[in-house]
Order: sequence, then C-alpha cells, then structure tokens
Amino acid sequence: MLGFLIAFWATPIMTVGHLVFAIMTTINILLAVKYLEEKDLQKAIGGKYEDYQKKVPMIIPFTKGKK
Repeated sequence: MLGFLIAFWATPIMTVGHLVFAIMTTINILLAVKYLEEKDLQKAIGGKYEDYQKKVPMIIPFTKGKK
C-alpha cells in the first residue's frame, strides 16, 4: 500500500485535480485497509494474523520495534 501512496503523491506538478485525487485515494486506502482488509484477514486466519499484526505495521514498514 505504501507504494500506491507514493505513486499518488509523487508528481512534479501538483494540480488541484491531482491533489483531490491523491487525497481521496489516500483516504480510501487507509479506510479500506483498516476496516475491510484487516477485519477479513482476522476472520479468515484468526490468531496467527493477530500475532502478525502486532509485529508488522499496517502501512509504513520498519516503524514498529521488534518484540
């Protein structure tokens, strides 16, 4: 997901149209990952996925400390 966010925001000229697109797709990605994808994976995989969530950040890699 981080790659998509970078692609939407990395532009040499930020027009109003592109800014609106970048904002809306960023909101869409954050909400979809948090409330749809994560919940579906918890239901499908269960406890193993919950352990994985505790170790791995949702969007930005390498931001959670090792436990």
